[in-house]
Amino acid sequence: MNLTLDNNRLRSLIPNVIHEVEGETSLFDKLQPWISFARFWVERYFLGDLQPEGHIYELAEKIIVNKAFAEAIPSIDVTLSPAGFAVINTDGRAPASKERIERLIASLNSFVDESATALLEELHRNHEWSLSENRRWFCATFIPTFCDVPKFRREQDLIGTYLNMRDIALAFEQTLADRYLGHGFLSSLRSSYHVFKDNGTAEIYEMIHAAELRYITYHIRDSKAKCPDEHEVWHMVQPIIAKLSCWPELKDTWEAEMGDKFKAQPFKNTVKGGFYF
Repeated sequence: MNLTLDNNRLRSLIPNVIHEVEGETSLFDKLQPWISFARFWVERYFLGDLQPEGHIYELAEKIIVNKAFAEAIPSIDVTLSPAGFAVINTDGRAPASKERIERLIASLNSFVDESATALLEELHRNHEWSLSENRRWFCATFIPTFCDVPKFRREQDLIGTYLNMRDIALAFEQTLADRYLGHGFLSSLRSSYHVFKDNGTAEIYEMIHAAELRYITYHIRDSKAKCPDEHEVWHMVQPIIAKLSCWPELKDTWEAEMGDKFKAQPFKNTVKGGFYF
């Protein structure tokens, strides 16, 4: 990402920051290590090799600045001297309370989460990004955005919660694909996110998405990963298979891959005896 950020632009994105006096290190220089890390974070989880423009660039820039500032706050007024760590003199200004600082950091992190959610939605609509490895990673399950993450958050951050959800979703979908819907059928549905055809893909997609969220709800607190219970998955997928009858094109695609597993073979008695018929 070509980040065109300087001290003036940084200050416009962080309000209520007192200007430096002549000879003092600029805020931009003070935050540089955290800006570099935040930029790497945005590139790793979101942009990949994409060079963002327009609204996508603005969102990415705001995420980088606010994330960097939130992480720098605990040490931004601390310096290392030959005698050890010291707090920079406040020149008579009363230091902010611990509670106010914590609220400020929480506010910045909340802004980062909201902006990251919006950024991911925008990226899904970007043609260049739609061909990227990052897009394939997010679309590997039926939870390609962060919209459902808040209901599962506890102490973890946005990405940490999403990663836990994604691991559970992958296990659920593995059983779903192996036994009931087929790998090709599921892959085709996942790739249709944001470009649904008028053939029932949106409805079936949402049914699988809802089932996946129910499964995550039941297992998000599991102490260790385990294979999905086939009986439990079957109860979730049964209404989806029944609904396919409403959409002949989707049903034909599903039957071409999985039909043999669901066709009941007529009984033929090959054991001769008193009850042979």
